[in-house]
Amino acid sequence: MSETIPSSEIIVKSHKVNSTTQLLLLKNKWTTLFNRADSKFFLSWRWIASFAHNALDSGYTLYLTEAAHCDETVGLGLFVKTQETRNILFRYTQLYLHKTGDDALDKSWIEYNDFVLDARAPKAIRAAMWSFVISHFSDVDEFVLGVSEKGVCDETSAILKRFLVRDYLHSNGYKLPISADGDTKYKSAQARSQIRRSNKLIEQMGLTFTVSRDIKDYSSAITKLQPMHENTWQEESGFCTGTFVKHMELLTQYNDSTALISAELSDANNVVAVLIGFVHKDTFYYYLSANETSTNNKIKYGLSLHHFVIHWCSQQGLKYYDFLAGDYRYKRSFTDNTLQFSYLFFQRPSLKTKLEHWLRGTKKRLFSRE
Repeated sequence: MSETIPSSEIIVKSHKVNSTTQLLLLKNKWTTLFNRADSKFFLSWRWIASFAHNALDSGYTLYLTEAAHCDETVGLGLFVKTQETRNILFRYTQLYLHKTGDDALDKSWIEYNDFVLDARAPKAIRAAMWSFVISHFSDVDEFVLGVSEKGVCDETSAILKRFLVRDYLHSNGYKLPISADGDTKYKSAQARSQIRRSNKLIEQMGLTFTVSRDIKDYSSAITKLQPMHENTWQEESGFCTGTFVKHMELLTQYNDSTALISAELSDANNVVAVLIGFVHKDTFYYYLSANETSTNNKIKYGLSLHHFVIHWCSQQGLKYYDFLAGDYRYKRSFTDNTLQFSYLFFQRPSLKTKLEHWLRGTKKRLFSRE
């Protein structure tokens, strides 16, 4: 689709957001733009407001960056400014888009990160916003973007082509197209066989599958999910941090056109598997799940629960089941339809950043020879 808003007519400005009272004033502006943007769930008001609320309560100041055309908002983003010292020598002022740079606070892990952009001219608006940001925040050494899809990273890299790029990570994501007739074919024949066998045994055990869009059911599912997730992932579980739990709870407070989904496998007395995700437009975004371990290795609670939710998505008329970023074998067993994601630091050229790049490159070359 051709761009219909000339870049020369886009005006960008920025101001601080210091309180949840100020944050709430953004709702109509954010949801109006989001509803006409080609953005994914993680840029919805529900997710962004929860992130922003959490950040404000943790003492951070937010910088709202807004692009306008003919007095109409066409681009929005929230930044957090922070500082980091690496290797004792290098101290950087950083600007994070929709993140804080605090590992505990960012455990909720935004994906498909970008500005919210009017679908009429996303490239022109993105370019205007980044151009403004690097000029307006002249004290910032590093501008941080991620986790973002490859196309967004490539376009941003082209806009910031004078900047040095520090790669933090690259990862594949998996997105399963859903068949409208409920007969979605999974990539792995072995996985298909395991799921059929597991489903049969689950039925014989009297376990039932339930799925809900109700916010109360979602909150209840979070409570059931937490101990199972912590037991599986130990200290790597987001539930080990209070700010992550708070973010999951805040998602229920900020309503918009998206939906919170919870699914369970259980009998009359026990819940053996829980999954939560989000729905926006034609896509289900799988976010978290955990399950008990069966004594029968033929029973695959996790695979079966995914299968049941995918079938439910088909019944709802959804077209995609997005497993998000993370290259895990169980995702590959469902589909080979992949996306590429990156987390990038764009460094303003300076003696300091060039020296760090040189040292990092030297270290990499030395280790590669061993």
